[in-house]
Amino acid sequence: MLEIKDNNDFIVTGDDGLEELLKILFYYHNDERGKDYYFLYRPEAEDDVFVLCSSDGNSLEVPTEEEFAEAQEVFEAYDSDPNIASIK
Repeated sequence: MLEIKDNNDFIVTGDDGLEELLKILFYYHNDERGKDYYFLYRPEAEDDVFVLCSSDGNSLEVPTEEEFAEAQEVFEAYDSDPNIASIK
């Protein structure tokens, strides 16, 4: 189960009932696939960004190779945007 808090905290509850806190760096929606793609990191490892996706808003899944390639392009554009760099 997913729960997004107001301050970009993302709480993931696993099948075992344990909760993990993740932070949302940013996300985007792909209308064609009907999925949201979340760029997440753990607060204790801010430089380790990873991407997961959701089609129902309740569960996360690992993106396919095609989706991951697209997400990499989006992340590279995000990371090289001078407007974003000025607020990091």
